[in-house]
Amino acid sequence: MTTKEERIAAIDLAILRGNGIVRFAKMMGVSHQAIYAWKRRGWVPIEKAVALEAIFSIPRDDVMNPDLVRAVNTPAAI
Repeated sequence: MTTKEERIAAIDLAILRGNGIVRFAKMMGVSHQAIYAWKRRGWVPIEKAVALEAIFSIPRDDVMNPDLVRAVNTPAAI
């Protein structure tokens, strides 16, 4: 499980790989304000986390909502 600081660092790495926040935002199909919102809350929406993984080779679990990661990784009771 990643901490908020680690998730923000992963977002920052993607921004760096995307050559700045404006270009990165365009690549992700969102406004640069949305990127700042991701950083403030400390995670990226799942569909954008999948795109980050595909485009920038950053594992989706490193930037996703930790509650969602926990839910996905918890074995289902039978």
